[in-house]
Amino acid sequence: MKVLARLLVIGLITSALRIPLAILLASTTVRAEESGSQSAPAGLAVMQMSGRAFQEGLQAGDRDQARLFIWSLEGPDQSIIGPDVPLFEPGCVAKFSEGVQCAYFPVVVNAIFAETFDTSTPDLVGHNAIRLASGETWRIFFDPAPDGTRSYENLASFEKGKPVAVYAAREFITSDVETNFVLARNNLTLISSTPFTLNGITIDFKKIAPRLMGVGHARLPEPDPSPQPIPTNEPPYGSKGPGFFVLHEPISGTFQAVQP
Repeated sequence: MKVLARLLVIGLITSALRIPLAILLASTTVRAEESGSQSAPAGLAVMQMSGRAFQEGLQAGDRDQARLFIWSLEGPDQSIIGPDVPLFEPGCVAKFSEGVQCAYFPVVVNAIFAETFDTSTPDLVGHNAIRLASGETWRIFFDPAPDGTRSYENLASFEKGKPVAVYAAREFITSDVETNFVLARNNLTLISSTPFTLNGITIDFKKIAPRLMGVGHARLPEPDPSPQPIPTNEPPYGSKGPGFFVLHEPISGTFQAVQP
């Protein structure tokens, strides 16, 4: 009887421990599901991106493209797909490690420099400034099964997958040649979005981030040893004809929600 009673007590304790754990797991799942459909509060750092930018030149009329990937996507209370869940496909990471090659969310930015000027004076080296033309777009893709072959030199590998969001952008850049530092600022407004599901969580950029303010940093562009052909079939590049991106630079940025 004493053995039976002891077993009953152990069983009750085990059950009591399971219940809070089940509640915690269910709560975490619900929060993740809600994060995928809730609007982010103003000021929240919704996205972090990194990647590479390519330029035809640094004068007005020159074409510019960024090939990025999202490595953080945040909801009001936690990461949208769950606490501490990376945005890289696990099977791909096991073979090729974390990085652009295994990211779920590649991003392609198409832009043209509208205005460039230098604030230098004879007595002081100033900053170079660039205003980008209207018509700049940011396209976010969802690749549910990256296979490790995506590379910055292959535009098609960035456009593989399902387009899930397109943003119109207004962007401004300043650079300091003395410190080799580039600072970019932009305003992004969602044009279109398509809901998708990742890890059981349905995500719609229309609900979580219809407007964003981005701040990015980079080094000064340097010659690209493998110039990239400019995709003139993609707007807004077609009006100028064939050409090459002959410069490149690493770039990263944070994107905060703003009031719609």
